[in-house]
Amino acid sequence: MIIDINKIRIDGGTQSREMNKGIVEQFYQDMHNGDVFPPIIVFSDGHHYWLGDGFHRYFATKRMEKLTIEADVYDGTARDAEWYGMGANKEHGLRPSSADKRKMVIRIVSDIEWQEKSDRVIGQHVGVSHMLVFNIRKELKEAKKKKPENVNIYTKQEPDQPPADPVAEFNDDELAREKMVASIKILREENEQLQDQLTVAQAASIDDIQKQKAESVIKDLRAQLRAAEIELKEITVSRDMYQRENGELKKQVASLLKKLKKLEG
Repeated sequence: MIIDINKIRIDGGTQSREMNKGIVEQFYQDMHNGDVFPPIIVFSDGHHYWLGDGFHRYFATKRMEKLTIEADVYDGTARDAEWYGMGANKEHGLRPSSADKRKMVIRIVSDIEWQEKSDRVIGQHVGVSHMLVFNIRKELKEAKKKKPENVNIYTKQEPDQPPADPVAEFNDDELAREKMVASIKILREENEQLQDQLTVAQAASIDDIQKQKAESVIKDLRAQLRAAEIELKEITVSRDMYQRENGELKKQVASLLKKLKKLEG
């Protein structure tokens, strides 16, 4: 299918590998000499075309100043395009580097949906052994354990320890929540600034490789923002549970006080 190259979106975080400027240059020369390349792969959500595979061909075609490009179009979202891209080029084209593969595995096992897939399925998709996927999962879990955890107000106390002060623990939880809100605000502002810079860069028609680097930074910020929002949600749930239980305890205490007064009377 021939589509308008300017309707293809590359800003959805679908590029899973580092761009190779030399490959773009080589493809450009080959196209200039009349070589015909396979269609790129895009996913259409009904509104946008998301590039899943063929970034080097895309940039080489843009450099040729062509207005259209041959593409195989599938139904799907930016996430579908990203998932497809992580499984492309295992047996053809520019092979992903070891660093690219590791980055893809980390991306998958950190995703709230994709992490449910088995090590073997992920390994086959990316083109690595299932043991590498297993080891990366283990590394991430161990790294997470080393981070200081938020205070858990529901942790049972040891018999020889004094009971924890729930008010103090709740204040700590609220402090962590406030810090997380501030962090999310900063990430949002940085993301917006980068988006503005990218818009200006596109208007100025700077090198596409530089645009791709800016988009990669934005993708990383989005991932940090998503993780921060998940953590904030967990803190909020913990706080809400405490408030509900505290309310129930107050009711029970009030009820016991009434019974005590009756007994004293």
